[in-house]
Amino acid sequence: MNEYSSQSVYRIISDALNKKELMKYERGIYYLPKEMEFGLAVPSVERVITKKYLRDGDEVFGIYGRWIMELNFDLSTQVPNTIEIITNKASRAIKEIEMRGRRVIIRKSRLPITKDNVYAYTLLELFNMMDMNEYSKRVQRCVLEYIKEKKINKDSVMKIAYAFPSKAMQKVVISGVIYQLI
Repeated sequence: MNEYSSQSVYRIISDALNKKELMKYERGIYYLPKEMEFGLAVPSVERVITKKYLRDGDEVFGIYGRWIMELNFDLSTQVPNTIEIITNKASRAIKEIEMRGRRVIIRKSRLPITKDNVYAYTLLELFNMMDMNEYSKRVQRCVLEYIKEKKINKDSVMKIAYAFPSKAMQKVVISGVIYQLI
């Protein structure tokens, strides 16, 4: 809506809200209402976070942070109530918000996250935050499956390694993962 002034945009949003053509989710977040069998469907926190901070269509601009990553790589079995996001969409180093009763921590990415580097970025972020005492056979299996499934190669990791603390690459080497990269 670049061709409209900000006042016009607010008026259009207000009119749509009054006509119930648009619903307010949170401050600055709106959605199109969808009638379901038991009333209006409301998007989940995860869906809103994905669209706003992680990806939209083919465009990728973020990843889940520590707690979801721990869950995805078998470092933990607990589903976290706090969601951490690392994204290009962050305006400052770290910001904490509440969304529908859930705590969301938004961190600025070390370098722009794109669809070309998102998997290598995730791998380096995992090793950056992981304690090597937690690197069990089960975790190793998850990491190796991830590398194989996402086709992560040495070049893609080395291209972005400069943006991470040296401990991340040290752990990649110590774990032997460096030799598993295609």
